[in-house]
This record gives sequence, structure tokens and C-alpha cells, in this order.
Amino acid sequence: MRQPPIFLRRDPLPKKTLAVALLILLWTLPLRGEKWVFYTHQNSGFPEAAVWAMLKDKEGRYWFGTGGGLLLFSQGKWTLFTPKNTSGALKGKSVVKVFRDSRGVFWFATRRSFLGGGGVTRYAGKEWTLLDKERTGGGLPSDYVWDIVEDGQGRLWFATDKGVSCYDGERWYLYNRTNTGLGLPGDSVWDIFLDGKGGLWFATDKGVGWFNGREWRNLTKYNSGLPRTNISVVYQDKDGHFWFGSRSSLWGGGGLIFYDGARWKVYTKKNTHGGLPHNDINVIFEDSEGTLWVGTRRGVGRFQKGKWKAFLVGEPVWDIMEDGGNLLFAVSRGVAVMVKGTLPPWGK
Repeated sequence: MRQPPIFLRRDPLPKKTLAVALLILLWTLPLRGEKWVFYTHQNSGFPEAAVWAMLKDKEGRYWFGTGGGLLLFSQGKWTLFTPKNTSGALKGKSVVKVFRDSRGVFWFATRRSFLGGGGVTRYAGKEWTLLDKERTGGGLPSDYVWDIVEDGQGRLWFATDKGVSCYDGERWYLYNRTNTGLGLPGDSVWDIFLDGKGGLWFATDKGVGWFNGREWRNLTKYNSGLPRTNISVVYQDKDGHFWFGSRSSLWGGGGLIFYDGARWKVYTKKNTHGGLPHNDINVIFEDSEGTLWVGTRRGVGRFQKGKWKAFLVGEPVWDIMEDGGNLLFAVSRGVAVMVKGTLPPWGK
């Protein structure tokens, strides 16, 4: 069993106004040196809602988790799945996570609100199945599910606001602050990252948890150089360096944290001169050229050759994907595409 990393110790705008703004964005962004196309409900099959998550499967189909339902683009056709046409298996319309496991089964997390929703929906190609707190007998401790990851043994891990659930296909296992001895430092878990050696990293409201299949460790500002506690994202780049996204609060904080094994550095909107457009970090992504992209509450920052540059300023960026050389950004009313290859096949 490998040793843990050395630094881990035990201890909306009105619709008309928005539409005009998006059209202006579509025409003005190319002037900044990159070619952009913005897909919304006006020029594609996207519903008039935010896009939270994206996935392209092995069959070449595109799946989008949106605020209006689960959207599928396949063989030139759009299909929107909602609670109504899945017999309630999708518990809500806001789909915040789209995941496909190694067996080819799809898992979708829906956002819980006062209107309903929550839990996880399983789709094996024909049958839709709802798995929530009630139907799993508490295996999912909460209907607030934010992330889904599969480990090297085929077990699925679900990040919730009351700890982490692990499902091996037959049984559920719950991990929280108490039964991990604070190895999971906080019960509000926003993100899970599987590193190249099989270690699982958990971004929580009180730091980072780490699990190697046998033992738990934690990483907080009290036992390391981690300068923030409210961690929203964990990511390891191709060079093995770690990046931790955080969110701000009434007491400050937020920003992007870098760790290379020896030194810590925090990037914020201020010290990047706006190149990181906001201090609330939603997603971190490294493209095929080794460029880092950081999606925030108000745009995306590009970190390339030591320099920052902001794009989509003002737009919340929830997910990032590379496809056919293009970069796709899930935003408030559709998908923004930085065009480097052939245009996606979604336009009307």
C-alpha cells in the first residue's frame, strides 16, 4: 500500500435583456483573438436554462445536465428527459452531475430545492431507477448529491452535504467526520477527485480528506500550508501538482490554491489582475495542450505559460470539456465553445 502524500497528517437578468447580451457576446468575443460560438435555446436544442454538466460518451452522444432537464443529443436529434417522461425516476429537472461508470451505466444527480428534486438516477439504457435517501435506506445520507466518481475497484462514490457514500453494487457504506476520525474534515462534500495512484480526494467545507482504501488522512489550514478551509474542487495536473479551488464567505477567502509538493501559492482576482475573474471556484480543467482553465462564478480564467487571461467575464462557468479540439464551457444559458476545430453538430 502506497504511503500518503507527505503533507497529509493524521490529525438572473430579464430574458430579453439576457438574449441581447448573449448576441453581443457572440459577436464581440472573436475580437479578443479567439473564435467563439454561443449555443442557447435560440440556436440549438438547449432549454432556456443553465447548463450544469456535460459528457460525451463512447458512442459519440452528448449528454447535458441542465436546469430544464437531462438533455441528450444523438444522431442529429435532441431528447429532453424530465421527471414526467422518466416516470419520476428523475426526481427533479435540474441535473447537476452526469456520469457514466465502467459498466456503461449512467448516473445523474438532480438538484434538490423547495420544488423537489435530489438524489441520484440510474439509467442502464432502458430502465430508469431513482436512488435517494429513502429508497437506499439512508445509504445516501442526503438527497443533496454534488459529485459522482468511480474508483479503481468499480465502487461508486457520491459526495453529499452529509458525508460520502460508497456503493459497491450491493451495499452502501457511509463515511463522515465521526467515523473517519476527522479524516473527512467536513461533512459538506462538494467534489471528489481520483488521483493516478488510486487515492480519493474529497473537497469539503472544512478542508480536504484523503482515502487510499484503507486509511483516512486530512489536510486543513491547521495541519499544513493549506490557506483556505472551504474547498470546492480538487485537481491534479499532468505534472503531478495539486490545485484546490475554494469559495469565499463573509469572512473572505476564496481563490485558487496551488501546491507542488514544496510551496503553496494562492491566486485571486486581485493578484492576477482579473485574469482569474472571480474568487469562487467551480471547476478546474487541464486541456490536451497543458493549459489550465478555471471556471468561476463570473467567468473562466486561463493559466498559460505563467500568465492569466479571463474569458466569458460575468458568466457563471460550471463545467469544462474538450471535444474535437474545441473547448466547451457550461454556462448560465447554454454552452460557450472556443472553436479550434470543427463546430459541434448542435446548431439549428
